[in-house]
Amino acid sequence: MSTVHTCGYRHADDINFEGQKSASQWEKLATICVSRSRDALGRPTGAYSKIHRDTISDLLRAMLATQGSIGMLLERGSKSPQSVDALALARLQLEGLFEISLLTESSAWVDAFLRDGWKKQFISYLLTKYETEGLPRFGPNAHVLELSRLVKFRLVCGVSLAQMHTVEHQQTGIPMPAGMATEEIPTFPTPGGVIARLPPSSKRRMLERLHMDYVFLCSFAHGLQAANMAKSVYDDRSQERQLFAEPEVEKRFQQEVNTYARSYSFLSIAQSVAELMVLYPTDMELVAAVSDAWHDLTGSAFFINAVWHLRTKELLGAIS
Repeated sequence: MSTVHTCGYRHADDINFEGQKSASQWEKLATICVSRSRDALGRPTGAYSKIHRDTISDLLRAMLATQGSIGMLLERGSKSPQSVDALALARLQLEGLFEISLLTESSAWVDAFLRDGWKKQFISYLLTKYETEGLPRFGPNAHVLELSRLVKFRLVCGVSLAQMHTVEHQQTGIPMPAGMATEEIPTFPTPGGVIARLPPSSKRRMLERLHMDYVFLCSFAHGLQAANMAKSVYDDRSQERQLFAEPEVEKRFQQEVNTYARSYSFLSIAQSVAELMVLYPTDMELVAAVSDAWHDLTGSAFFINAVWHLRTKELLGAIS
C-alpha cells in the first residue's frame, strides 16, 4: 500500500515562485520535446518494431493535443466551473507517463498495449451488434464494414485468431471453433498496476511518488467531493463563491487549478520524453530537448522537484 511515509519525498530546497515560465513557453518546450521524440522514434532501436515505435509516437502526440485542451479550458478563468475540468485532463496526462514508463521497459509491453486496445474496440463492436441486430434498420450486413476493419486491425496489433474467438466466446457465449483452445488477452495495467510490474528502480520510485498525485486527480475525473466543491467556488453564479473574497478566489484558482493542471501536463510530457533517452542514448537532439524542458520545470512545484531528484537527474547524468 502506498502511503505518505513510504512514497513521499522530503525536500531540501523550497520552490521558486519568481522563476516560473509562461504557459506559452511551456507549450513551446512541450512541442519541441514531442517533435524530437517522434523524430527519434522514426529510427529503429532494439527489439522495437515500426508498429511499436509508431504506437509510442502516437501516444506522445495525443499527450501534446491534451495539453492544448487543458490550455483552452484554463482560459475560461476562475469564474467558469468548466476550467476545473483541466485537472481531469491533467490526470490523463499522468496516465500517459505511466504508460510510456512501462512501454519503454520492453517491446513486449507495447504488444500488450496494442492487444488490449484492440480487445476493447472489439467488445464495443460486439455490444453494438448485439443490441441492434433485432432492429429493422440494421440488416444482416449492417456491421460488416466495422468487423472487416477490426479483423484487419487484429493483424496489426498481433492478436491471434484464437484470441479473437476467445473474446467473442466470453462476451456472447458463441462456442469456440472446433479444436481451438481459448487464449486470453491480458488487460494492460492501470497506473497502480504499472508500478507493480516494474523492478525496484528510480523509475519505480518516481511513479510511486506520482501515484499519490494521480489518486488525488482521480477526484476530478470521477466527480468526487473536491471536484464538485471547486466547480461551485469557481462559478460566478454560485452562492458558495460569495463566501470568499474575490482576490482569495483568484489566488487559489491560480495555485490549485491553473498552475497544477499546466504543471502536471508539462511534467508528464517532459518526463515521458526523458524515458525515451534510455532507448536513444546517443540522440543529442532528444537529450537537448529534455534538458531545456527540465531547466524550466525544476523549482516550479514540489512534485516536479521530487521527480527531478528521484529519476530525471539520474537519467540525464547517465546520458552525459
